[in-house]
Amino acid sequence: MWLITIGLLIIALTTVAFYLHERFQEVVEESWVRHGAHVIYEQVFVWNGNTEIEYMIWNISQCCDEFIEISLMSHGVNVTDKNVELTIGEANLTVNTATREVVNGSGSIAYYVGDKWPFWIETNVTIGSTIDIWYGATAVIKNESIYVLGQQRNCWVIQYNWQSGIMKRWYDISSGILLKIHNVLYREDITMVVTETAVKTNIDL
Repeated sequence: MWLITIGLLIIALTTVAFYLHERFQEVVEESWVRHGAHVIYEQVFVWNGNTEIEYMIWNISQCCDEFIEISLMSHGVNVTDKNVELTIGEANLTVNTATREVVNGSGSIAYYVGDKWPFWIETNVTIGSTIDIWYGATAVIKNESIYVLGQQRNCWVIQYNWQSGIMKRWYDISSGILLKIHNVLYREDITMVVTETAVKTNIDL
C-alpha cells in the first residue's frame, strides 16, 4: 500500500514540476512584452503598374497584470468602380497576454473581440501545429529563413486561401512576433499585391 502511495506522490510532484517548468518557459518567452514595445512595418501596395508605400505600427501603450493595451495603425484598400483608394485605420484594444484573446477594442477592431491577436503567436509550435488568429485557425506549413530587420530570421509560415485573396504570414520562431505578410487581393477584376515587412522595432529578437 505504501508503495502505491509513494508512486502517486511521485506522479503528483512530477506533474507540478512540469507545470511550473512550462509556466516559467512562458514567462521567459514573453519577456519582451512591456510598455512601449512596438514594431513598424513597411506596407507596399502594387496594382496595375502602380506602387504606393505606407506604414503600419502596433505599440504596447500600457501593461496591467495579464492584460495589455495596444494601439494599432494600419492602411487598407477600398476598390469602388475599379478605383483604388488606400485608407488609414487606427484603433486601441486590450489583449490577454496568456491567451492572446482580444477582450476589448475600438472602431473596426470591436469586430474581433473574442478572437486572437494576430501580431504574435506562441513559440512552442512546429510544422503542422494549429495557429489561431483573428483571421481563423490554420496550420504551420513550413519554416523558412527570411532577411528582415537587417538580419536573417527563421520563421514559421502560415497561409490562408480565400476566394477574395491569399495571405501568407511569417512569424519569428524565437519570439513568435510577426515579421512579414504577403497578400494577393482580388477586387473588381483588379489584382493587388500587398507586402508588409517589419522595418523597425525596439524588441530584442
